[in-house]
Amino acid sequence: MSTNGRLDVNLFLSNATEAHVGNERFLDVLNSEKAFIPMEDILTNEVLLIRKAQIMGLELPERDLLPETLKALEIPVRVELINGDVMEGSFFVEWPSHISRLSDFLNLSDQFVYLCREEKDIIMNNTYILSVKHN
Repeated sequence: MSTNGRLDVNLFLSNATEAHVGNERFLDVLNSEKAFIPMEDILTNEVLLIRKAQIMGLELPERDLLPETLKALEIPVRVELINGDVMEGSFFVEWPSHISRLSDFLNLSDQFVYLCREEKDIIMNNTYILSVKHN
């Protein structure tokens, strides 16, 4: 959260989406038009409506990408968030080859971007990204 708080939650996903074939993914929900997203607090079992804009990132229990995404151009990066956290991983760019620079990816992406990491992947709110550099 933007307050440096942390919640362990379940996110509700649909069995279908208009964005692609198959189940809805975490990135679909975060980049949707919705301002508030329902999430279930794992500790209390309460359903909370979380303002999407206040979410700094979502650490995932397992990789949640379409298989074809992992075949796209991989850009290894080091990301620093405004709270000082630093993460290394890769962005996968699925756009035409004339849009393959890191700056293009960051400037043309939706609000949330998916960072693949060796351990747990994270979906980051680009509002809270301070800097990104090639790794």
